[in-house]
Amino acid sequence: MSADTTASDRHFAADGNIYEADGTVVGTYQLDEHGHLESTATDEDGDGRVDTVVADTDHNGTFETGVVDTDADGYGETIMIDTDDDGDFDTAAVDTDADGTYETVRTDPDGFA
Repeated sequence: MSADTTASDRHFAADGNIYEADGTVVGTYQLDEHGHLESTATDEDGDGRVDTVVADTDHNGTFETGVVDTDADGYGETIMIDTDDDGDFDTAAVDTDADGTYETVRTDPDGFA
């Protein structure tokens, strides 16, 4: 019915949910047509709003997009994107003052270390 993500405390269940070991739903996931993980979305703080999202937008097996709501306001303050499809995140945007505008945007064609 479910598969361990690690030997720790989270499980991807056949119903499309991600569960903590105690049975609490902490997120959802989607598979592509080949059964590979395509995206996950989790509510890490349990407030009913998505806090993290990672997605394989081109279906090649690596995640190209990551969004994190760092202050639990329902908006992603940190975004990472693999714009050249080489497997490394190379574009990032950060909303440092949580006003909905990204104050810091950085691109590194070689990827971030």
